[in-house]
Amino acid sequence: MGKYKVAYRADVPVGGVRLTGGRLKQAFDNNIAFLKGFDIDRMLYWYRVHAGKPAPGVPYAARDGHFENNLKGQTAGQFMMGAGTTLLWQEDEQLRSTIRALLDEIEADQEPDGFLLPITREEFCTREYPNYTRAWVTFGLLDAGYAGEERAFRLARGMSDCFNHSEVLPYVKDMNLGFQGILAPTRVYDSPVGKWEDIEIAQKHYQETWWLEQLIRRDHRAIYAHPGNHPHSTLLTALEGYLDLYRATGDELYYKAVAAALEMYEDKWQHVGGGIAMCEDDRYYPGCLWLDPGHNYNELCSTNFWVLLNQRMRRLDPDNAHYADEIENSLYNVLLGAQVGSVGFHYLNFLERSKDWRYLDRATCCASLGTRLCGLLPQFLYAYTPDDVYVDLYASSEADLPNGVSLVCESGLPDDGHVKIAITAAQKPFRLHLRIPRWAVKDGQSYYEVHENVKAGDSFAFELPMYFRVTRYTGGERLPDVERYALEYGPLLYAAMGAPGPVRVKWDVEKPEEWFEKKDRKLRLRGDNIHEYWAYADIHDEPFSVYPVVE
Repeated sequence: MGKYKVAYRADVPVGGVRLTGGRLKQAFDNNIAFLKGFDIDRMLYWYRVHAGKPAPGVPYAARDGHFENNLKGQTAGQFMMGAGTTLLWQEDEQLRSTIRALLDEIEADQEPDGFLLPITREEFCTREYPNYTRAWVTFGLLDAGYAGEERAFRLARGMSDCFNHSEVLPYVKDMNLGFQGILAPTRVYDSPVGKWEDIEIAQKHYQETWWLEQLIRRDHRAIYAHPGNHPHSTLLTALEGYLDLYRATGDELYYKAVAAALEMYEDKWQHVGGGIAMCEDDRYYPGCLWLDPGHNYNELCSTNFWVLLNQRMRRLDPDNAHYADEIENSLYNVLLGAQVGSVGFHYLNFLERSKDWRYLDRATCCASLGTRLCGLLPQFLYAYTPDDVYVDLYASSEADLPNGVSLVCESGLPDDGHVKIAITAAQKPFRLHLRIPRWAVKDGQSYYEVHENVKAGDSFAFELPMYFRVTRYTGGERLPDVERYALEYGPLLYAAMGAPGPVRVKWDVEKPEEWFEKKDRKLRLRGDNIHEYWAYADIHDEPFSVYPVVE
C-alpha cells in the first residue's frame, strides 16, 4: 500500500505516450506555442522586486491587475504547471530552460524556513495568498519536479514545511475561497517529498465534516450556499483533496461525500457539453443552468477540477467507463472550446451569443489550469495494471506503457468513429479493455469491451457509430411558448450559428438524423441555407446559440 491505505486499482502513464494526430495533438501543440509566448522578465517581476534586484518589464495583468499584481507569483506557478506536464511526454529545450530560470530565481529568493512567495509575511496573511497562490506555485513546483527538475521538489517541501507551521493556520480555511487550499498539502503528500504531517494539516485546518455530511445527504446547498466563503465551483478542487484523504486514511466518509457530490453536479449543475454551471458572484439554484453571458458559468477552472476528480475516481474504479466518459466530454467540448490557438484560453465558456474576451489575458487562473490540462492530454488516453491495458480515449498516438505493452492507435475521433489499434510489443499476454463510449450506444450506457490473451501482433479495427442526441433546455432562461434544444453528434457539442437572439431554426427534434448532414466539420441543416451548426470546439468570436429556439 505504501503511503495509502486505499491503493489505486489502475495506474496512468507519466511518460511514454506521444500524440501523432488529430484535435488533441493540435491542442497539445498549440499549448506549447502558448507557453513559449511567456516573457521570463514579466513572470519574475515581483520576485526580483522582492529581492531588491533590477526588474525590467511589467507583470502580466489585465484591468485592475488581477492576477499577477494582486496574487504575486502565480504566473510562475502557471508556467511551471503547463511546461512541467508537457515535458513528461516531449522534451523541449526552451520550456526546460525557462523552468530552470524560474527555479533559479525562486531558489535564490527562498527564505531559511522555506517561504518562497515574493511578498512579505504580513501580505501572505491576506487575500488568497495562503490558499490560491501557495497552491498554484506548489502545483507548478511539483510538476517541474515530475518533469525531472529534482530541486523543485525540495523547494515545494520547504514551502510546505513553512506553511505547516505558519500563523495563518487557525483561520486559513475561512479566508476568501479558503477551501481550495486543501489540495496543496494532499498533492505534496503524494509526491516524493511528502510527509504525514501534510495529511494532518489538511484534516486539522481544512476539513469541514459538517459539509461532507451535508453532501452525503444530497443537500444542494452544499454546492451553492457554502457559508463563510462565497460559493464557487472551486469546491470541486476541495473534493480532489478529500479523495486524496480517503486514499491516505481509508475513511469512507470522504469517499461517500465525493461520490454524492459528483451525482449532484451531474444532476443539477452540469451543462450539456460538460461545463459546470456553478461559478461565483452570481445567483444560483439547482438547475438554473444560465445561458446569458451576463451570468457567470462554465469557468475553465471548473472543468480542470472536474476532469482530475473524475480521473481519481476512474483509477479507483477502473472498470466503470462513466468516469472516462466525463473526462472525454469535458476535454473535447470545454477545454478544446476554450483554447484559442496559441493565444490563450477563454475564461468563461458561454453557450449563448459569444465566448468571453479573457483569452487575451494569458495570466489568469483559467489559463493556468488550461495549460496544465493541455499538457496532461496524453495521460488521459490510457490506464494500466500489470495484466491490463485500458484504452479510454481514442486519439492517434503511440504508447509504451510501464507494464511492457506498446501500441499504436489510429483514430478519426472526435470527428469520425474510425479506430484501429495495433499491439506492437507485449512482454506477456494481457487483457485489453476498449471503451465503448456512451455517445456510441443508443441507450447511453458506456462499457469496456474486454479482449483476453492479447499479444504482440494483434490488431483491432472498428467503427464507433455517431448518433445525434438532443437536450431540451430546462434552466432559468426558458422562453414563453417556445422550446430550446441543444444538439450533440458523436462526442461533440454543436451550436447554431447566427446573430445573437437566440437563433431560431426549424427541424424535428425527434428525428434530427433526417434534417442534418455532416459536411467537413460542420452540420448542414437541410432546407436552410441561412444557418449551419458548428462544433462548439471550433467557435471563437462568432455569434452562436447552443440552445436555439427550435420550431
